[in-house]
Amino acid sequence: MTEEIILPAKLDISAAATLHADLLAREAQDVTLDLGKVTHLGALCLQLMIAAARRANEAGKTFALYNMNDRVITQMRLLGTSPETIMEGQP
Repeated sequence: MTEEIILPAKLDISAAATLHADLLAREAQDVTLDLGKVTHLGALCLQLMIAAARRANEAGKTFALYNMNDRVITQMRLLGTSPETIMEGQP
């Protein structure tokens, strides 16, 4: 069963602890992150997503991102990554 996490608008340092807890709680499951509300993606939350994707891939689970707007995709690119590489667990 895939667990969906709807992310808040600001994924900055103040959202990191909650995101980390949400991802750890679903570590043994397929995970889908809904980025539809996200307007700001910070580096720490990005690192948490990459680490969670890497763990999911190593465990044979899926880790998916969807519902991203152009602004978030641009922020990912400015941080040196893309949705595809994040889902692969790569920086």
